[in-house]
Amino acid sequence: MRKRRICYAGALGLALAVAVPATAMGSATQNIDAGFQPQTNANVVFGQPANLGSKPSKQGTLRTALFFTDIVRPAPSLQTVDVHLPQELKIDGKGLAECSPGQIDGKTPDAATAACKKSLVGTGSATAQDITTPGDALLFNGTKKNGTPTLLVHIFTANVPIVLVGELRSSPLGSPYGQVLHVPVSVSAGGEVPPGLVVTRTELTKISKTFKDKKILKKAKKAKKQGNTKKYKKLKKKAKKNFVSAKCTDGTLSYRADFIHAPPDGTQSPTFEQPCTS
Repeated sequence: MRKRRICYAGALGLALAVAVPATAMGSATQNIDAGFQPQTNANVVFGQPANLGSKPSKQGTLRTALFFTDIVRPAPSLQTVDVHLPQELKIDGKGLAECSPGQIDGKTPDAATAACKKSLVGTGSATAQDITTPGDALLFNGTKKNGTPTLLVHIFTANVPIVLVGELRSSPLGSPYGQVLHVPVSVSAGGEVPPGLVVTRTELTKISKTFKDKKILKKAKKAKKQGNTKKYKKLKKKAKKNFVSAKCTDGTLSYRADFIHAPPDGTQSPTFEQPCTS
């Protein structure tokens, strides 16, 4: 019997992952919605303008949704997903606690959160095909892979835990994009996808985190002991960080997702534009 392959599209976050089934000669329209607001744990509404300045915000919340519509079964086989973020937006987990895939692999959302609570940077939901009740989606600051920062997308729907590892890189597309989250999806592409599950939408509603860089705080304490008050205050201020921040330069924050399928289905690259004001 031929096994069905399962595919995911993921994000950011942020994605940041959307799974689609994987047998030949199907079709679906794949989509991305995204938005940012300069407050921590904000209720971000898709399409709502972001009131930003010309300098990076002191805090912020990112919301992303990757999903497919107009499904003709079976949908195309998804290999990888690249979520391109605006060049004015930055995700930075340096100094934040890191979570390894093994710490949350095979665990329920509650158990995964308990294992990597300090690394949790986003929450949301995931919807599986033919199942009416959505499951949970979580985003963690991951351990480095090949020297590159990662984000871990933990999806729990139909009582099946799935962990996708996304590498946070510089987007090869250049302006208007900055960072890209590269997420291997299928097993053949290096992803982790169980057979028999089709997730039609994954939405991370609150990608947000304020934290203190312990390494910088340690330097600040050392400066204080040495009586260097000026350096102490400077380092203490520098230690306060935000996982996601953004600014406005040209009036638009541009998002894009590349859904890369197995041949002969090719690639779909939907985009989303969010107005911003400075």
